Amino acid sequence: MLFDASSDSFPKRSELPSIDGAPAGAAWFWGKDDELGRLNLLTPKRILAAKDLIKTGEIVNLDWRADLPNPPAFSRQKFKHTISPLGEAGFDDLYDMNTQSGSQWDGFRHVGLQHNNSVVFYNGLTKDEIHNSDRCGMQAWAKHGIAGRGVLVDYWAHANKSYDPVATHRISLKDILAVAKEKNITFQPGDILFVRSGFVGHYESLDDAAKKHLGTLKIPEHTFVGVEQTEEMLDFLHDNYFSAVVGDAPAFEAWPPQQLSLHQYLLPRWGAPIGEMWDLERLAEMCREKGQYTFFVTSSPANVHGGVGSHANAVAIF
Repeated sequence: MLFDASSDSFPKRSELPSIDGAPAGAAWFWGKDDELGRLNLLTPKRILAAKDLIKTGEIVNLDWRADLPNPPAFSRQKFKHTISPLGEAGFDDLYDMNTQSGSQWDGFRHVGLQHNNSVVFYNGLTKDEIHNSDRCGMQAWAKHGIAGRGVLVDYWAHANKSYDPVATHRISLKDILAVAKEKNITFQPGDILFVRSGFVGHYESLDDAAKKHLGTLKIPEHTFVGVEQTEEMLDFLHDNYFSAVVGDAPAFEAWPPQQLSLHQYLLPRWGAPIGEMWDLERLAEMCREKGQYTFFVTSSPANVHGGVGSHANAVAIF
């Protein structure tokens, strides 16, 4: 089976045929050499349709400050910025960074899953290939580009900011559908789904001691708001054929995970990019002011051959 990116009708998760040698539930149907996954859905036709959402030309930055959170979650390295003199009358920037420490894209090399006594990544990518080739690296996304129709599910506002985003709080499918109904959102194949959980705004309100404490926690100790891990949520994320999903917390899914890991479905099985820790605060304000929760969005991933992830370099345009 091969998917036709221009189609508006695709198989549901329950209808996917099995693929010889692939994990159960894999949707590697874009071709044996594919490195784009669901980004294939961002066709010229869909991009041109999304441009009609631009009415006033107002731009909203979606990248959080490069040095936040500080310290980063999950014991990752801090962003380091050094200004380097260039002779008598000039300067350069030097960045030392982990692409996963701030506003980021999780690429297809970021998370794999156990299969047949080994680890497999999107479209059969192996650990050996990650070390010895650039297959499914960020250069493929950079060459294709990311642009299309963004859709904001502002759950933080819907919930009246009634929970602690740095405690485990699972955003249910029922919640997401309620917000969509309230804001007259209809999902379309190729949409980039944004879920605002309130993490960024809440984090910025914390004092230095609280921020430092979060940065000292080990992986099992972390707790965050995020999308729930249920079979119903998997069906929703799969069957709507989002080209990518984006959240504002350190993990798009609630932390700690439960029995299911959304990362292990979105990335290695379906080839759906995951954006995390994007700054959705001004975006939410703009959507509320305009009564418009769809917008044109563009992102330019870093053109790093063999890259595992990338800073977002993203804006929304109204």
